[in-house]
Amino acid sequence: MSDTDAGNRFGAAFQNTRTQHLSFARENSAYNREWFLEVKRRAEEGEPLALVSADVPTEIFKSMDIPVVVNQWWAAVVAAKQKSADYLGRLNAQGYRENLCKYCSLAYCSTLEEDPAQAVWGGMPRPNVVVSSSDCNSQSKIFELWARRSDIPFFILDRAAPQAPGLSGWLERLRSGWDQVFGLEAIDFLADQYRELIGFLEHHTGRRFDPERLREIMALVNEQEDYYRRTRDLISATRPAPLNVADQMPATMIPQWHRGTLWGRDRARLFLEETEARVKAGEASSRRERVRLMWLGTGLWYNLDFYEYFEKRYGAVFVWSIYLAIAADAYATEPSHPGEDPLRTLAGRMTKIYSMLNTAPFNVEWFIAEARRAGIDGVVSLSGGTEDDCRETFGQHYLVRKAFEDAGIPILRLGVDNADARSWNDEAIRARVGAFIEQMILARKGRTVPGE
Repeated sequence: MSDTDAGNRFGAAFQNTRTQHLSFARENSAYNREWFLEVKRRAEEGEPLALVSADVPTEIFKSMDIPVVVNQWWAAVVAAKQKSADYLGRLNAQGYRENLCKYCSLAYCSTLEEDPAQAVWGGMPRPNVVVSSSDCNSQSKIFELWARRSDIPFFILDRAAPQAPGLSGWLERLRSGWDQVFGLEAIDFLADQYRELIGFLEHHTGRRFDPERLREIMALVNEQEDYYRRTRDLISATRPAPLNVADQMPATMIPQWHRGTLWGRDRARLFLEETEARVKAGEASSRRERVRLMWLGTGLWYNLDFYEYFEKRYGAVFVWSIYLAIAADAYATEPSHPGEDPLRTLAGRMTKIYSMLNTAPFNVEWFIAEARRAGIDGVVSLSGGTEDDCRETFGQHYLVRKAFEDAGIPILRLGVDNADARSWNDEAIRARVGAFIEQMILARKGRTVPGE
């Protein structure tokens, strides 16, 4: 089973009580574990394996038939298996600081497990290469530590900020006009580094890069993201919402890590078809929907059932997920001109994704446009607890908060970590979100709490 044709490596971490909403969710979860065990077997038999950060394009590795594990994906699996408190505690006991980025470091923490019987799925096999970006100081140092500890080669990517972005109507020009929006210099700089990365991979793995295979993968990604776009638009337009974010996140992220495969494309199509069927049948996440909420930030992988409480208590439905929305708007990328080098098109895709998640004014304008599209009444942001909280990289900073407030959309910043269960106090956080719904949304609308 090659990485290109294998299915999903994200799903089993996300089984929750809401899987009855999407009939294929358990199929994704079962396939996920099978995929990982096959990759583990291949790696233990001597085939190359890459460990990469989430902002490194897996399309290059697929085109070279190099199995790849994404650092943040494995962290999510470990967190969902309720191992984060134990493993992060072990890292802190070795003298590492408490506020080290959990999402980036948890996968490394899992290697401290010495008992294979206690390790998640028997533990992650030793990679042959590690690849990260320099966007986050914590992440790059963690990858450096991993490479040093395992004595494996490390490649790091740099990123240039757009110098003179073309902001006029930029949201409508994302699919094929991306080079005019984000600028030639930033995109060409990244494409040149991808060529260096390919040379690094060829040297250390023995695999060869196939540009035509990359073109095929890029086309499959575009098909897959079109299904997500249609699903996002349908959920945003439907009242009450057919699905909430606990349904959307695993249905999106499971295939997204395998974007560019037939399996990933077909699962995205199935997601659309099942969502359409729910809408046609009049099914809803909550028939009592009174409030529509945006969950701004990474997934709360160790507690996906959290979202359902507010539907039952207030009729408040989290209808917007950053994963489905970024898939819909940023991933689909056509060549800017006929015959373009697919590596440059790929650099355009990754520049879009990073800019729309992390860089003002792109993230600010996109978040507000998405809130208006989905009819959002309020925003709950995962991050915002401390000044050095690395979740700020996902856009939850002053400019984003001010933009929502200026648009008349209240925002609550929780200041918790999506990968560290130690930061979570269910009773206290439910109370905070509940008070936010009551005071900042229902009271402003002149509504009372249901049952009062």
